[in-house]
Amino acid sequence: MEKEKYIPEVKSQLRSRIIEVPPVIYKASGIKVLGTRIKSLLFSTDVAIIKNTNANSIIAVYPFTPQLSITQAILEVAPVPVFVGVGGGLTTGKRSVDIALQAELMGAYGVVVNAPTANDVISKMKVESTYLL
Repeated sequence: MEKEKYIPEVKSQLRSRIIEVPPVIYKASGIKVLGTRIKSLLFSTDVAIIKNTNANSIIAVYPFTPQLSITQAILEVAPVPVFVGVGGGLTTGKRSVDIALQAELMGAYGVVVNAPTANDVISKMKVESTYLL
């Protein structure tokens, strides 16, 4: 049986009420995205919750037309990588591709598309992001 390491912890009254992921998440292997190891995703668009969690990353999707102002607000408060929704249902085609590119330029780690998104739209998103390299 592996002995658990002692990890010192520093707390503050001002940040004592956060939404924490279950401790068992630290045993997960996680996934590396752009050099950052991610073990937990918080699914939310609420900036107060996003700012007050210990999750390793945020997935921010919502059932409305994607708006860059919402993406910007989330990216501004999130202290961890963010994956944002860029459409794919009613919002698709060039608009989704453009929103995906803008989200990446604003600092999103990745984008999330809805299930009906056509493969050619996803391919165009990949091509657009490749030009940034």
